Amino acid sequence: MKNTWKDRLKKSSLATLSLAVVAGIFAGNMNTASATVKSDYKTYVMAPLTKITDWTAFKSQLTTLKNNGVYALTTDVWWGDVEAAGDNQFNWTYYKTYADTVRAAGLKWVPIISTHQCGGNVGDDCNVPLPNWLWSQGTADQMKFKDESGYVNGESLSPWWSGTQTQYDELYASFASNFAGYKDIIAKIYLSGGPAGELRFPSYNAAAGWSYPSRGKLQAYTDTAKNDFRAAMQTKYGTISALNTAWGTSLTAFSQISPPTDGDNFFINGYKSNYGKDFLNWYQGVLSKHLAGIASKAHSRFDTTFGVRIGAKIAGIHWKMNDPSMPHSAEYGAGYYNYSTILDQFKASNLDLTFTCLEMNDSQANTAPYYSAPKSLVINVANLANSKGIAVNGENALAIVNDNQKYQNVAEMLYNYNFSGFTLLRMANIVNSNGTVTSEMAPFRDAVALNPVPVTFTVNNANATTGQTVYVVGDRWELGKWDTVVYPAKLTNTSGVWKATVYLGENRTYNFKAIKKDGSGNVVWEGGSNKNYSVPAGGGSYTWSWTN
Repeated sequence: MKNTWKDRLKKSSLATLSLAVVAGIFAGNMNTASATVKSDYKTYVMAPLTKITDWTAFKSQLTTLKNNGVYALTTDVWWGDVEAAGDNQFNWTYYKTYADTVRAAGLKWVPIISTHQCGGNVGDDCNVPLPNWLWSQGTADQMKFKDESGYVNGESLSPWWSGTQTQYDELYASFASNFAGYKDIIAKIYLSGGPAGELRFPSYNAAAGWSYPSRGKLQAYTDTAKNDFRAAMQTKYGTISALNTAWGTSLTAFSQISPPTDGDNFFINGYKSNYGKDFLNWYQGVLSKHLAGIASKAHSRFDTTFGVRIGAKIAGIHWKMNDPSMPHSAEYGAGYYNYSTILDQFKASNLDLTFTCLEMNDSQANTAPYYSAPKSLVINVANLANSKGIAVNGENALAIVNDNQKYQNVAEMLYNYNFSGFTLLRMANIVNSNGTVTSEMAPFRDAVALNPVPVTFTVNNANATTGQTVYVVGDRWELGKWDTVVYPAKLTNTSGVWKATVYLGENRTYNFKAIKKDGSGNVVWEGGSNKNYSVPAGGGSYTWSWTN
């Protein structure tokens, strides 16, 4: 090799893992792990948001994906493109060329029926608004969202508008009619349930003044939304007297009911009250009803034509989870008050679930202003999905740029929590425009595309300590050259036995060493021998011994 172990280590980065998970956040839901990758596990890659202009180069890229363990390409099929000309005036030409190219490359295809706009969310690099003619079909109050400060958002249709499901149904029907001939490559179909294709309210949007890690704003301030809240409370309580008794209020009519007038105070104190619980249950319930409606339309159009699974996505809103002033406020603002009951609707609607942020850890769980615990969130949601018999697929939330620790985080979740698949965001990370692989392809392929399995190293060394970082250095002959990948792993101690675990592609051969660095990043010992380890199906265990 041209580079030494130490040279490679100097270029590596370490994401520090939090050893303490916030107590009580997910009590009762963190003790389940399947310790296997599902037999039907598949790897997907998300296509660019922007339109393809060079189909020959695109096919070359897809062929490279196919040759590196990718099963299918996931693609946003933009409503704003295909029905731009007018109501029920569809043009599918571009996406048929797209599907032809995917088929020619030997990949499967997962279309996302993207009924949201592209532009304005994290990672967006295109501008595809909803069809302009839509806004003549109703009023802004009916069709759009309004937040606490009065900002009006039209990045997806409001679930309170009576025409939303009708418009979606027409789109679904046209897609089914036009793509029935592509049944052989369509592996599954995803539905956009709201902003960024996620089942949620547009509570966090930069155009409305939001910036990370702010809580975001409630979206229930149109007259249409307020009237729905009032009607729901009247249905629940029957009389204003009964409502006053429950809420401790003195209202004289249901028309006086309103969503929270002071969002900060609500998330600090009000959410705990009967009023707060009623509001948040109703608010989330709007999303559940919306999901039930679009799922019903989708099943009626897609099941007999394609016979594939249909899915939807929940966002990984991981910040503010343990905020001492307003815990879970970011989740609540997006409409996630009780994940279990949201997933009940996925089960009732026969939908698969996609969940995000598998690459993240809990290192900022107790750090202001973030209070971010994405790993705990992923584990909680995955366990809930598993307990309800819902197939769960994973994604990364942000681009992974040559960070092996993040790929290890992904693999840990995939292996231990029964995920059916993983979608990498996004294609450009692992394949260049000319079809050659990027430097990120190797860790992606190892930890995700080639079915991750655990490789556990027992470390015999008197100076080992819990939480100490061991750098597992993998040296492989790949694509005509030596390819070295560094996997940071934490030592744990179980009954006096020191172990470090990494996740690697099965049936591969590696040349490993163990490295320890001091607080300044200097290598202070190198342990183990340069032995070729062949990782068998299901993983393996090895032992290192050394003296300092």
